[in-house]
Amino acid sequence: MNTMRRLRSSGPWRNRQAPQWISRNLRVKLLAILLALASWVVVVYAANPPDSRQILVHVQQDSQQLPGSYVLAHAINDIGVRISGTRDHVDAFQLSSIRATPNFDAIHHTGIQQLPLTVVNTDPNVELTDEPPTVTADVDLLGSTSVKVQVRTSKTPVGYQISSITADPTSVQLIGPHNELGIAQAVVDLNLGTRTNTLTQDGLPVLVVDPRNGNRPLTDVTVKEGTVRVTVVIKPVDGSLVATVLPQLIGQVAAGHVLSVVSVDPPTVILTGPQDLINGAQQLPTTQIPIYGLTADHTFTITLDAPKGLVFTLASGATATSIPINVHVSVGALPEAVVTPTPPSPAPSATARSTTPTPCPSPSPTAIVGGPTPKPCP
Repeated sequence: MNTMRRLRSSGPWRNRQAPQWISRNLRVKLLAILLALASWVVVVYAANPPDSRQILVHVQQDSQQLPGSYVLAHAINDIGVRISGTRDHVDAFQLSSIRATPNFDAIHHTGIQQLPLTVVNTDPNVELTDEPPTVTADVDLLGSTSVKVQVRTSKTPVGYQISSITADPTSVQLIGPHNELGIAQAVVDLNLGTRTNTLTQDGLPVLVVDPRNGNRPLTDVTVKEGTVRVTVVIKPVDGSLVATVLPQLIGQVAAGHVLSVVSVDPPTVILTGPQDLINGAQQLPTTQIPIYGLTADHTFTITLDAPKGLVFTLASGATATSIPINVHVSVGALPEAVVTPTPPSPAPSATARSTTPTPCPSPSPTAIVGGPTPKPCP
């Protein structure tokens, strides 16, 4: 070290000075450097200024992390934190970079309580502020219960109704917070579509809902048997309809006669059966009734059969698939033809009488004895 000092003090560096262009106008040069640096900072911050944003962060709440038989009665709400940095870094920030973990070891009783919260940020380009030190948790004891499965179906087509619904198994075991198990319901949804007969469907998922809160799903309650088999029996809806009896006549009455009146006894009947079959039975035609050559009134007694799948409902309340019907036919005779004589033509007037002489008829070759004597021709 001493040798180096002696060399510097005695060597060529002893009398060397800084170049004059460096020291010339030194204040001006320093001012220019400061102005350039300030301009650069302004440009950089104008293009990418500082920014901050309030975000919601999910709180880690794995039920396996809770000690003993404690469980969360409700999910812990997300927390709000503020991130700060440049605009580009704030825009590029990912929520997965933040992890918020409560200290579940602090749980020693049930009920609503405050748990210490640790928030860790793995993104070095942003800073966290305003993170809460604790989080609110509703703690309950883990329990289990068995409940009956309820099946919710869509509406059946018009004219059909559900006769029975069966779930297999009929009950499932629920596991979750003790307070929620007391109100939880296990439901299965089934869409019938346009189905009009029995429907069986396997593997339908069981949902747990809260009926007090508009059937809101209870995500904290799990089902031990997650799926069931559902059988829905669909049958037609029975109804009644008053149908008009329509007689079917074939042929013509005798010549010189006319068909005047046709009546039916009874004129209407009551049909009972599935609604979809009744809808098209407003008129019920009879079998063909021949009226060939009828010259007088006549009553036909026929058997009227109900359409397939329907029955007649009688006045007594009994039902029948066929009933007797009387068809009354009235036949009248046509009046005889009357020949009306043609009236004589009026005699011509004197003024209109023709001047042409009338030819004289030839005399009869044989005279009729006792007959009138023919007058001579003028």
